[in-house]
Amino acid sequence: MSRTDDRMNRSTRVFLDTLAKCGNISMAAKAADLSRPGLYARRERDEQFAREWDEAMDKAIDTLEAEAWRRARDGVPEFVTTGKGLVLDKEGQPVTQNRYSDTLLITLLKAHRPERYRDRASVDMNVTGNLAELIDAGRKRAQRRDDG
Repeated sequence: MSRTDDRMNRSTRVFLDTLAKCGNISMAAKAADLSRPGLYARRERDEQFAREWDEAMDKAIDTLEAEAWRRARDGVPEFVTTGKGLVLDKEGQPVTQNRYSDTLLITLLKAHRPERYRDRASVDMNVTGNLAELIDAGRKRAQRRDDG
């Protein structure tokens, strides 16, 4: 193996390892001293590299999902405050309480149990007749409401 191949393998490994940790292609490319366009070109022509890239992104996203679960389920410590500032305990230490994320909880439920928690709104896109005439009739009704 030539030095160029060895350097490329090390750079590739740095890129993929960094991508798995941060999920950011620009940061991973910079850490590996590789160009984004070059990486995307290689991804197009190298199926194995594309699979490894996807696996690295999956690892990064798994980390985010684990953090979302933790914040939704366990909460995040937050200082208790009043209009006068921090609330202190008897020893003079700031009091904290856990803040939970309802938004993350809902998002996770929708992702993992969509049949039960998905939004149920639906739109009927079936239109019979001339669409332009229907729109015009709606405008006329709205104008009559505004005028009268």
